[in-house]
Amino acid sequence: MTKKIFIEGMTCGHCAGHVEEALKDICGVKSVKVDLAGKVATVELAHPVEDEKFKSAVDEAGYKVSRINTTA
Repeated sequence: MTKKIFIEGMTCGHCAGHVEEALKDICGVKSVKVDLAGKVATVELAHPVEDEKFKSAVDEAGYKVSRINTTA
């Protein structure tokens, strides 16, 4: 399962790094790729994870999730 997490507030590589580390710390996340220009993080999951966990992690890193899209 893959989730695309659209994130507001990222302006530089350090921002993208903070978001990537925050998302990698969530149980069930296999990999994270942050696209700074597109303001989106693509997350590969080992098992289903509630969207609220992603929102909380991004919020704690200092950014805001605008939406989350899920693909099988």
